[in-house]
Amino acid sequence: MTEEIVTIRLAGINNGAHYNFMSNVAEKAKVDEAVYGKAKSQTDALVSALAQENEDLMLSRKSSLSDTIAEADRQRDAYYRGYRNGVRSFRSFPAGAQKTAADTLWQHMTDHGIEPKMQLDRETGLLTNLVEDLQGRLAPQVAALGLKPFVDGMKAANETVRTSLSGRDTEQSGLTLGALKASRAKTDEAYLSLVRRVNAHAEIEGAGDYFVFITYVNEQIKRFKEQVLPSGKGSGKGTGSGKGSKGSGTGKGSGKSSVKKQLSLLIPTFETAQGLAAGSLAYAGHTGELPDGTKLYLLYVDGNPDKFVWVKIDGDHLSKVDYLAGAGKPGGVK
Repeated sequence: MTEEIVTIRLAGINNGAHYNFMSNVAEKAKVDEAVYGKAKSQTDALVSALAQENEDLMLSRKSSLSDTIAEADRQRDAYYRGYRNGVRSFRSFPAGAQKTAADTLWQHMTDHGIEPKMQLDRETGLLTNLVEDLQGRLAPQVAALGLKPFVDGMKAANETVRTSLSGRDTEQSGLTLGALKASRAKTDEAYLSLVRRVNAHAEIEGAGDYFVFITYVNEQIKRFKEQVLPSGKGSGKGTGSGKGSKGSGTGKGSGKSSVKKQLSLLIPTFETAQGLAAGSLAYAGHTGELPDGTKLYLLYVDGNPDKFVWVKIDGDHLSKVDYLAGAGKPGGVK
C-alpha cells in the first residue's frame, strides 16, 4: 500500500498546539522542493491562513490588564513582606506593649497562611480578609508598631489585582473568539487540501519524492496523538486511525474520567494564577507519583511536549510540583 499522510482529529487540538502543528507542516512543505513544486498553491494557502490564525490567536490571548496584574501582584507581595518583617522585628523585644502587639499580629498572619507564590485569586481573597482585620479590630496593634503604611499599600495593590482579574475574565469578546474559530477552520481547510494533494501524487507517482514529507507529517501526528490529544481522541476516521495511545501511568474507567473532569474544572483558575492565557494548558492523560504516593498530573503548555508543568490536586485548586518523569518519558528529561 502506498505511503500516505494519516488523519488526525484537528478539532481536538487546543489553540496553541493547533498553530504549532500547522506551522511545522507549512514550513516543511515550503522547503520540500518536490512537495512545493506539486502543491504550491495549497502550501501558500496554508501559509496565508496561518498568518491570519496567528493574528487572531494573539488577539484572543492579549489582555491589556496582564501587565497591571503582574505589577500590582509584585507590589502587594513587597508590602506584605515588609509588613511581616516589621512584625517579626518587634517580636524580638524582650517585653512590653509593642512585643505583645507584634505577637498578636504574628499569630494573625500565621492563621491566614498567606504565601506570595500561591494562586493569584486565592492570595487575593486571603489578603482581603487580612487587611479588613488590620484596619478594623487589629488597627491599634498596627498603629502601635507604625505599620499602617504597609497595610494601606497592601490594600491598594490587592484591590488593583482583584478588579483587574475580574476585568480580564470578561475582556475577551465573543467577536474575537469567533474570529479565531473561523481562522482555524480556514487553516484546517488549507491543510486538508494540501494533504489530499500530496497523497494523490504519492498514489499516482509513488511515494518516493514525497516520502520525507509524508514521514515527517506522520511523525508529527503520531506525537500529537500520544502526547497532546486526550487518550482515545487522537485519531479520526480514515487512513491511519485507530485506538488512542495509552498515557503512562493513567488510571482506568470512570475514575480516569472523573479525574479528567476535575482537572478540566481546576485548570482555568490555575492558568490565571500562573499568568497563562485561557486554554494554554491541556491534560493528555499522563501521570506521575511522589514517594509519599501523591498523584501528579502532566499538563502541556500550548500542546508543546517540551513545555510542561506537573501539578497535584490540592483540595479545590491545583498546585505546581517540581517533578520530572524518567528519561524519555512524557514530562521527563530528554
